[in-house]
Amino acid sequence: MTSKYRHFKTSGRCHCATGLLLLAAGIGSGITWAQSDDALTWSGSLEAGAEYNSNVSVSELESATGEADSSANVDAGINANWQASERLSVDAGYSFSGQRYQDFDAFDLDLHLLYGDVSYEFDQFSVGTNYYHADAKLGGDDFLTLKQYSFYAGKLFADQWFVRGALNFADKTFDDFAQRDADTEGLSLDLFWFFNEGNSNLVLGYAFDDEQAREPAFSYEADTVRLRYTHDFVLFDKETEFGVGTRFQDRNYQAVTPGLGARRDDRQQITDARLEMSLNQALAAAIQVERGDYQSNLASADYTENRVSATLILSF
Repeated sequence: MTSKYRHFKTSGRCHCATGLLLLAAGIGSGITWAQSDDALTWSGSLEAGAEYNSNVSVSELESATGEADSSANVDAGINANWQASERLSVDAGYSFSGQRYQDFDAFDLDLHLLYGDVSYEFDQFSVGTNYYHADAKLGGDDFLTLKQYSFYAGKLFADQWFVRGALNFADKTFDDFAQRDADTEGLSLDLFWFFNEGNSNLVLGYAFDDEQAREPAFSYEADTVRLRYTHDFVLFDKETEFGVGTRFQDRNYQAVTPGLGARRDDRQQITDARLEMSLNQALAAAIQVERGDYQSNLASADYTENRVSATLILSF
């Protein structure tokens, strides 16, 4: 296959979504494709920005302050691709994300993410496997370690449609909340539609996850649906990308939650819109708005939050 969509694989960038971490949902949700014939290529980025959050929270702990705050955010990442042969591709990368709140420093976040991905392209489809290792600190203290590996396969149809399925396995270890330590098994299916001469794409995804925690009250099964639209265009003579998407998750907990006297029933919906404009070949600016709606019969897990951020991005 000689299409420009030749190599599909998971993105190396981790999505730090509403709350603290939605790592299992963010890792492996994107795709990239090779744009160079060089055997070994490198890329990197530095980002700095500011964010306003209407309700500072930690979704992994069902903890929301009910108060607003602003933060300074920094991100840095480096990625490498080795085209070992015409069909075999190896990717690896590391990224760091830091967030510092003005008032709620107990919610300051540091996230280190290391990943590797190996894929092979057959005549009719591609297969691959990847591994992600994430370490998070909260308020300066060790908080969470996540290890995830996946096996995936994908196929391109008519140079316009791409289908990707994956089996995902994860291990979560909390430093101070051992009862929340969990193993997760899941599957995901994503359909990509590229149109408008490749300048637009629409992604529809579904995932099922079975998370078994050390404490049964934190074990659950979840169905997740994702929808995202992205469009590339020229604005004020600058290359610009606009994206809007939503993610809905329905969680069914498997045991009675102490203090509630019933099983938890949670629904989460996160919707965001992002506009990124290239200022020159290396520098870009982005603005993003996001709303998280967390509904639960557990009072501490029932809240909403709104985020607005602005970021400068240096790519190399």
